[in-house]
Amino acid sequence: MTDARVAQMVADVADQVLDYGADASRLLVRILRALAKGRPVTREQVSQITAELGMDRLEAEGFLLNKTERDKEEAIVGIAGLSLNKHPHRLIVDGVRLSTWCAEDALFLPQLLEKEARVVSRSPVSGEIVRLRVGPDGVKEVAPLGAVISLALVDPEQENMSSVEAIWNAFCRHIHFFATREEAEVWVNGRDAIAVVTVEEGFSIGRQLWSKTLRYVG
Repeated sequence: MTDARVAQMVADVADQVLDYGADASRLLVRILRALAKGRPVTREQVSQITAELGMDRLEAEGFLLNKTERDKEEAIVGIAGLSLNKHPHRLIVDGVRLSTWCAEDALFLPQLLEKEARVVSRSPVSGEIVRLRVGPDGVKEVAPLGAVISLALVDPEQENMSSVEAIWNAFCRHIHFFATREEAEVWVNGRDAIAVVTVEEGFSIGRQLWSKTLRYVG
């Protein structure tokens, strides 16, 4: 990763947005791994996880409030990029069909889940399907071989990222898989603060973004 803009964005977001501290990070990952089984995480499950971690219930609820998608029963159906709802990128873990909010999520989630995943996404330019196999330790397969992703270069001091919807607006609508770098450059042309990186670079970026959480739960 040679782009200084990307390196600065990753460092800023890791420090200013995704450093939740030890307890909240463990809570997030426990809920994430429960959600990966393919069922909503109920309020009762959240209370049980919170108690097991020794966290204050109100503090935990406040942390999760603006970081989760919910169903009509207020069960969690989306967190940290993983979702039971329909989003553009399919993630298959242990045979369970899930989705991710953006392309980058599909590259870092196997690290947080400690599970191998298959990824299926469609280029917004050509419509060509991009398929990957991603493990906790790296990208195992990519088809087509020249696939890349776009990356939003947000400034966390300037951009609102206080809710799931704000994250979708700041990040997710700009972050896609493309079958080739050429079609990615076509899509990026005329758009501000968007970089194009390889999927392997995207995996490394995900590890850096979530480095503190990975350390807390390691």
